[in-house]
Amino acid sequence: MATSLLTRVKARVDLHTSNRARGLIQGRGRSLFKGSGEDFDDLKYYQPGDKISEIDWKATARSGEPLIRRFNEERVRHLSIVADTSSAMAATAADGTSKREAMILAAGMVCFLAQKNGDLVGLVAGNDNRPVQLPSRSSDGHLELLLRSVQQATTTAAPTADSSWLLERAFRVTSHSTLMTIITDEAHPTVEDFTLLRRLTTRHDVLVIRIADADPLQSGELDHDVVDVDTPREVGAMARSSKRVAQDVAAYRRARREGITEMLDRLHVSHMITSGETTVVEDMIAMLQSREYRHARA
Repeated sequence: MATSLLTRVKARVDLHTSNRARGLIQGRGRSLFKGSGEDFDDLKYYQPGDKISEIDWKATARSGEPLIRRFNEERVRHLSIVADTSSAMAATAADGTSKREAMILAAGMVCFLAQKNGDLVGLVAGNDNRPVQLPSRSSDGHLELLLRSVQQATTTAAPTADSSWLLERAFRVTSHSTLMTIITDEAHPTVEDFTLLRRLTTRHDVLVIRIADADPLQSGELDHDVVDVDTPREVGAMARSSKRVAQDVAAYRRARREGITEMLDRLHVSHMITSGETTVVEDMIAMLQSREYRHARA
């Protein structure tokens, strides 16, 4: 019997993370989702034993007395995975692995964290002709179905990427306020998606995980064919061996990456770009640790 995708993810998380990282996942995971499941209630005067970190310094300055923030914490939190299942995600990642497998590992990591905390996970994926949607649930069977749905939808025969449709779909069908994790490639979301992303951030806490593309020229491997999955067509050996083409490609990718990074930073969206399956777990942990640090300082 084939090993389930969820079981494989759990094994990879345990195998590829340090003791400190495992502590973050297992013992402090709920703090990673702070903001998506806590509603502000009111202010009260500080009492001995209250946490210093909960002091509202602005309110304290206005009143002249130390005040702390009180929150009503939801018992169940909702998370959603927005997966780019376009043909581009069936191609090769920068580290030589499959972008699809890196995406499944990233989605599985979210499922693993959510299950540890008793949270619910839903899915938005697919395309205009064949949308994929799963409700928010937490059972092993549901999470396995979620990962299988992402795997089966991501093929070279899938339509090309349409990040605008995916973001619009995620906004329309996700009713609960969620911690929303968008998993896509280095070319998305595009800078033209700024308005859609900004609208998402008004309702949801958004994370973006981008999986880097392999070098499209592969100039050191001219004995192997390189095919563009979006077109599809073979990239010619002359173009692959041209220094001018290599410089132009590098400049284009760098400008695109900087533009997307600037957009996500402007929206205060936590984001990362990873080389592929071999690095995605460590990169996600680093992003979540950075996010936790920012929340602790807020």
